[in-house]
Amino acid sequence: MTLRTARLTLRPQEQADASALFGILSDQEAMRFWNRPAMTRLAVAEELLREQQAAMREGLCLYWTLVQNGEAIGSIDLSLIGEGSAELGFLLRPDRWGLGLASEAVAAVIQHGFDVLGLTRLAAAVQTENRAASRVLEKNGFLRIESRTVTIASGEKRDCAFYFLKH
Repeated sequence: MTLRTARLTLRPQEQADASALFGILSDQEAMRFWNRPAMTRLAVAEELLREQQAAMREGLCLYWTLVQNGEAIGSIDLSLIGEGSAELGFLLRPDRWGLGLASEAVAAVIQHGFDVLGLTRLAAAVQTENRAASRVLEKNGFLRIESRTVTIASGEKRDCAFYFLKH
C-alpha cells in the first residue's frame, strides 16, 4: 500500500529501486550508524532487495521506498511483524537529513501500522551516537527503554538505545 505525506510518497519497495538505494547503502556517511558496512557492489544491494521482497511476500516485513519529487531518497520498513508488534527502521540519503523528512515518514508508517495493520507495539534500535535518529523516534512518541552495548554484523561493539511505542 502506498502512503503519502505532505512532501513524500512511500511506495512499496520494488527490485527496480536497487540502484537508487545502492546510492545510499554505499555511502559511508549514510551507513555510519548502520549495522553493516557500506556496500561496494550493486549486486549486493540487488540481493538484499530480493531477500526483502521475499520477506514481504511471506508477510514478515513491509518495505517502502521514500520518494520526493519523483526521486528515491531513502527507505523505511516494519520488520519482524507478528503478534501485534513490529520493528521500525529507516534510512535517508545524507543530503535529505535535517529536513524533517524522516520524522514525516516515520509518522506515516506508525499510523499505518496501528490503524491499518492493527499493531499495538513498535520497537526501534539506534546507535546512541545517532542523536538525529533518536530525535526522530522521540518526536514520534517512542520512549527510550534501554541502552546497552551490542555486537553488530561487522563484529564491532556499539552502544545502542532501544525504543518502544505502544498504541
